[in-house]
Amino acid sequence: MRFGTASELWRYPVSSLTGERLETANLDDTGIAGDRQWGLFDADSAAVAAPESERRWRAVPGLRSRIGADGPEITQNGTTWHPVPSPPADKAASDHLGFPVRFRPFGEADAAPRYDRGHLHILTTASLARLQALLPTAIIDTKRFRPNILVQTDDNDIDFVEQGLIGKALRIGGATVEITEPCTRCAFTALGQPGIPFDKDVLHTIAKHGGGGFGVLAKVVGPGRISRGDAVTVD
Repeated sequence: MRFGTASELWRYPVSSLTGERLETANLDDTGIAGDRQWGLFDADSAAVAAPESERRWRAVPGLRSRIGADGPEITQNGTTWHPVPSPPADKAASDHLGFPVRFRPFGEADAAPRYDRGHLHILTTASLARLQALLPTAIIDTKRFRPNILVQTDDNDIDFVEQGLIGKALRIGGATVEITEPCTRCAFTALGQPGIPFDKDVLHTIAKHGGGGFGVLAKVVGPGRISRGDAVTVD
């Protein structure tokens, strides 16, 4: 059954940093290839960046990450990109935050991933529309919620329609994913990001009307290539 269209694809090479919008992506058993494989860590304590819970990390989304020709890169100003890992990348991030930090790949000793849940986050325009209806003056921007795939639903619903997909399989382009659980939200959703103001009402409204979840998590059961504009169908 046709459900919608993949209208946006996003990858976040470094967790907590702003990511990059894609036209095409490969899905493998980690989700979108190259997504959230790196973290930003306190250089002294090895604590991972936690903007949702520690004020000193709140500026992290002001840094951007992408996959360049030779691997992950980050930028502070949008002009100069630094390879990750490298001393210039660490310095740019340290200058941005005001204390020493460094980039490390998840999986190293003392470098556990921030999340141990589904590797793929899917959100629909129906849920965005529902939240906008509940908060008419709020800025409900895709970037606030950091999905990997935004699905434009065919019926133009205004509802949290993803909740009905738990346990079902979706076909997107050449890949198949299984929806495993709602995406539980934390304070990161309320944080300010470039062009998006702090708004505590966003998280409170999700908790009140969405059962704490907004979007869904999924695992890849059939690897393949997906593209913006691909049909999304429910098996």
